[in-house]
Amino acid sequence: MRQLEVENQLRDVVSRIILQVELATAQGRTDINLALEDAFIPILKSVFNLPHLINLNRKQKNYPGIDLGDDHDRVAFQVTSTTGLEKVKFTVGQFMTRSYYNTFDELYVLMLGKKQSSYSQNAVNALLTEDFSFNCAKHIIDLGDILGMVTGLRLAAQERVLAELRHILGEVDAFISIRSETVEAPTAITTNLQEIRLPDAVYVAELTINDKAVVERAKVELSYRGYAKGRRAVVKMALLLNDVQTDAWVCHDNKLFSFTDIASSGLVSIVDEGTVERLDVADLADSDELDNVNVLKQLLAAEARQMLKARNVRAHPKDGFFFFVPFEDGQDIRREAWVGKANATRTVYVVRYQKKDPDKVLHHQHFSFELTFSNLGGTWFAQIVPSWYFSYDGFRRSNWHDKLLSKQKRLELNLSVRNAVRFVAYFLLNSSGADEADEQSLRFGTLLEFDVDRDGEEDLDDGDIAADAAFDDDMTDDEVAA
Repeated sequence: MRQLEVENQLRDVVSRIILQVELATAQGRTDINLALEDAFIPILKSVFNLPHLINLNRKQKNYPGIDLGDDHDRVAFQVTSTTGLEKVKFTVGQFMTRSYYNTFDELYVLMLGKKQSSYSQNAVNALLTEDFSFNCAKHIIDLGDILGMVTGLRLAAQERVLAELRHILGEVDAFISIRSETVEAPTAITTNLQEIRLPDAVYVAELTINDKAVVERAKVELSYRGYAKGRRAVVKMALLLNDVQTDAWVCHDNKLFSFTDIASSGLVSIVDEGTVERLDVADLADSDELDNVNVLKQLLAAEARQMLKARNVRAHPKDGFFFFVPFEDGQDIRREAWVGKANATRTVYVVRYQKKDPDKVLHHQHFSFELTFSNLGGTWFAQIVPSWYFSYDGFRRSNWHDKLLSKQKRLELNLSVRNAVRFVAYFLLNSSGADEADEQSLRFGTLLEFDVDRDGEEDLDDGDIAADAAFDDDMTDDEVAA
């Protein structure tokens, strides 16, 4: 059941975020909240129904005392990785001293780590006046509380929040590198954010298809069975009926959007040609309308799907992540050469056979990754979250996927994950359009890095693997090489 699956995934990703934040805090990296202020806005908008919530630090640098606020519904948030009473008292004290109660009726302290079992209400009350009230039991929240609120949302909203939480997990992983104390810190922190170059224009036109007629034709000409599960499925069928194979488009509000000139491509077969319009990509990227920005993000994902399809990398039809598939039927293993600090090879697909009966397939193991797109400070990035996908036939999810993935994750070192991100970035960079002058191509650049003041770095070569990071007994080092 999809509902149960999403709730399990929500619990898993929240627990991982809490663990990573607590480990970062234990290492003295208490400023991790600064990297996550913007990331929590879509989630808090959904669970608290605050459509006007913004990052106050964008209105005033280092906005004192609070981080996020909705002055329309009069709710403010302080986002912190510190969970002690002193942090609560400091926040409330700042709120009262600066008379924020004239703008906001409620203040929440959102703790990224697990909050204490209780907080002294008397200690907080000593800071309050009759102008404002703060209830520790209600207004001090952590990610466990957020999770409880999310489970009360509709499934579609839960799935959107799940995507945002995965995005946050990626930012946490990019912020802090959890390494053994015996290994020196690196001279540069490599994030999982890869800079991208947006195409210059977006084309849009009105759709003219009759959904019912398209489905009826698809049943006859495409051997389609069942009912269309959404408008996108109908548009896809309409394109296939016109022998148009591309996935590089988005439909929204009865309009078709694409980076490709609709009038001069097969896409024109399902639109009113007289309505084709060219927009500057900035019209979407810099729009104040959330729908416009979301259309752009969906277009970037669609363009990536089309680009990677040519490299035998598929997008999961339901969950959207990318996974490597064999080049041809019957291929048992696929390796990809890449260059990090040295030439290396990574196995991205392998067929596992049963040990008791070597002629029978146990499962197919695919290297996978998620891509999400974000505008950070005016620059667009693709965020890479590597993982693994286990199928029983090369495409459809194995019944044992979750168990196999959990086992694989336990074996991976942080260094392995970092090298996996670097591999994906290299692969995407070399999958981009070859023509730099092509203004309509999506191009992937380099990973964002931050220099740190250290003398040196002990690292594994890009093609090496830590001794304990084998997937199962008969898996070779090369098969899990980073």
